[in-house]
Amino acid sequence: MDKKIVETMVAFTDAIYRAADKDSLHAAVNAGCIDLGFDAFMMSCHKTVDPDIMLDSTLTSYAPAFLHDYDRFGWFEDDTVIPRMESASAAFWWNSDLDRPNAFRKRSYADFLAANDVATGLIVPMARRPGTASALALAAFSDRPFGPLVDLAAKALGTAAMGKAEILGLCPEVSVDEALAMRSLSPLQQEILNWIAEGKSNLDIATIMNLGERAVRYHVSEILRKLGVATRMQAAAIRRGEQL
Repeated sequence: MDKKIVETMVAFTDAIYRAADKDSLHAAVNAGCIDLGFDAFMMSCHKTVDPDIMLDSTLTSYAPAFLHDYDRFGWFEDDTVIPRMESASAAFWWNSDLDRPNAFRKRSYADFLAANDVATGLIVPMARRPGTASALALAAFSDRPFGPLVDLAAKALGTAAMGKAEILGLCPEVSVDEALAMRSLSPLQQEILNWIAEGKSNLDIATIMNLGERAVRYHVSEILRKLGVATRMQAAAIRRGEQL
């Protein structure tokens, strides 16, 4: 892996870890955005895909004038990028010139972006509650090349920032206690919890993940302990964002 990318990732994850409030988290994410070669960012966590995903984002460095005009002219209806956040499972690039659609209003929206020097960008989808979207949107004010590992680093930036935003209480849809509990799970335990939420048995999970059933039972007990619940159903409800 490129040394500069690694150094950048270490710097922004450390800054995010040390962030104590919304302002310091914003500063850390903005610095990471710039270090990755972008000029502006928007992060929305567990938001319904409507105009507020842009206008009431969790964190943003977009200029107030840009957001005012986005709202004033109703550009959400013609935005070809934001709606893709809800279904996207992997990061994707967009370009306001190359992705210019045929419909007049949508072409006009592309012109609006160009007039505001928004040329290209990267959308990084993140974990989301059912019926919502979570994503880090990074934008560049000129159409320039990016390194091959930028999307991976951007994923790390978004994941770290979203986790800290939840812990700081910046995502009303997720309680701070729940966020801390979920973050205490190891990656393996998070994957097991995903399968529990899908209704899979311990034997099913062991087969799917190529683990011993005894190991799965141990991790399930640890998941219940860390989440502070007594049953798999309660753990699954937390994973799906349901009320217990």
